[in-house]
Amino acid sequence: MTTDRKERLDSINKNEVIDLAFESIPGARIVSQATERTFIAGDFFAVYNKGEEIPTIYRWSEIKSITENRTDFIIVAGTGSKSYKIPKSCISEEKNLLNLRCVFEGAVSANPQIDYKHTKRILPPKYLYMTGDMRDSPYTASGVYKEREINLSNVILLNTRIGKLFKIIAAVTILTIFIFLHFFYGNTSTNWFYFLPVSFFSGGIAVMLVYLICALIANFHFAYLFKVDPAVSEEITFAMSSDGFYAVESHLNTGYEFIPWSQAAYFIETNSVYIIYKNKKSVFWLPKRLFSKETQTEITEFISSKLQQK
Repeated sequence: MTTDRKERLDSINKNEVIDLAFESIPGARIVSQATERTFIAGDFFAVYNKGEEIPTIYRWSEIKSITENRTDFIIVAGTGSKSYKIPKSCISEEKNLLNLRCVFEGAVSANPQIDYKHTKRILPPKYLYMTGDMRDSPYTASGVYKEREINLSNVILLNTRIGKLFKIIAAVTILTIFIFLHFFYGNTSTNWFYFLPVSFFSGGIAVMLVYLICALIANFHFAYLFKVDPAVSEEITFAMSSDGFYAVESHLNTGYEFIPWSQAAYFIETNSVYIIYKNKKSVFWLPKRLFSKETQTEITEFISSKLQQK
């Protein structure tokens, strides 16, 4: 169980009233020709087997695990740990897939004992949300994520984490090249004027190569993310207020779910986005281009009043 859901489960055990997040989202009905089953996910999780009129119905409290991978949703339910596979290929539209995922994560928000695993994504999982009215939303915008801003930010974040490694690579390369020139060309006392520039230039090339590798990794990461998470290509509604923040697919946004600031640890600002972290994992990416320069300054000050900046 993740730390996020363990904290939420502890709060339920302390008799805190937890509302089902995104409960106003319509239920989903999926017909799978491959498994010859019809699945209904809403207030309950129901399974109709082909040729049977009476479905098997589970309360969400009876669901043991929900796993999302690149091709399927896998639900394990009941005392017998019955496993059900919902192929994503039988869901005709991406919006319907996102709707189903939202229903699942809304159920997990109220039943954090469910072992939930999901694919990589930029948007915060819906089980982090709580239901309530945001008293004010001074910073609200809608837009689609752009590959360039995500990739550049990923490179910056990666470079920040391995900045010391760059220095080590440069120093080791400079020293190695200088020693190589000393032993193979000699006359260091007279040729050091040439050896030093060559060594420093080699160190710079080594750092540049590592940087390019980081950029390739970032591009690969987004390309993979684009394949496994259809929300990347959907319009997203963003909002921040004194109560909390959210980033939700516009067609699923109700305006009544948000993540409280208490669920966040710190934030990082790049040239392109604001990134909010929880438990060393990013849960919120807000593109700066959606706001004017003046508003960006206000947003930086606003988030700084809520979270520590790194």
